[in-house]
Amino acid sequence: MKKVGIKSIGHYAPAHILSNDDLSKMVDTNDEWIMSRTGIRERRIARDETTADMGTKAVQNCIPESERAGVDLLITSCGSPNNIYPTQSAQIANKASLPNAVVLDINIACTGLIAGMILAQSMIEAGRSKNAVIAATEKMTAYMDYTDRNNCVLFGDGASAIQLSADDYEHEIIATEMGSDSSGANMLTMGDRDTNGFFWQDGKNIYRFVQTKLPQLIASLKVKANLGDEPYYLVPHQANARMFEAIADKVGIPFERILLTIEKYGNTSSSSVGIALNEFADAGKFKKGDAVMLVAFGAGLAWAGAVIRW
Repeated sequence: MKKVGIKSIGHYAPAHILSNDDLSKMVDTNDEWIMSRTGIRERRIARDETTADMGTKAVQNCIPESERAGVDLLITSCGSPNNIYPTQSAQIANKASLPNAVVLDINIACTGLIAGMILAQSMIEAGRSKNAVIAATEKMTAYMDYTDRNNCVLFGDGASAIQLSADDYEHEIIATEMGSDSSGANMLTMGDRDTNGFFWQDGKNIYRFVQTKLPQLIASLKVKANLGDEPYYLVPHQANARMFEAIADKVGIPFERILLTIEKYGNTSSSSVGIALNEFADAGKFKKGDAVMLVAFGAGLAWAGAVIRW
């Protein structure tokens, strides 16, 4: 079976910042309340930019212009699109000049980027693709009720992109896993045309789901990747910083090895793992040979994970 790895990473965040202090002027909340419960201090807001616009910029930041014609597959994760047709992937391929890419949209909510990586890896292993890009782009703020302080404080907008290849890659994918429990499908909803369409979640039961499933996923990935007692970095879906303090204790990982950008960006749904991975990679956090574990969870209820040998 072909080995597949990450060739390049890119991300994009809108320029406009919505701080906790800004939110306190819109809804009954304050910086201390938000920080103590979520670890979020600010988030980015896409004003006039669409999900396709942000995804395009993440892809452009991921792949040099001279190499874009070589991309033969684009999988785009988006749960908050500005439109249904044309697809997000078709728009991004057009705007980012990927003339030879087969385009495919997926919506697995916050799990989408890693699930897209697993799908692209399978396509490359099967010989149906040589050079694939997974873009995750989300405009979650378009679905927020800014009178609901429990949810509107959580989310921001942004996009990320990861290029996979069996040739000339930098960081090998050594283990993956994905799954779902559809009995919890109605615990998180958004965009329902029969209601107001705003984001809603059963927060308590979602928290319980993550506290149970995420340690199981991490343990399974450690076995699949044969990590044993080897130290590793954990780059999770950036849902809630406080959630990961409990997770760290459960799985026995030092909290400083859980890499978070949530204070700066909030929860950007499926793009969050890629944004965090790109920021820490650019900052030189990882050295050659490090084990880097990516994990995500969300609506569906779905989960996915991957271990990268840096």
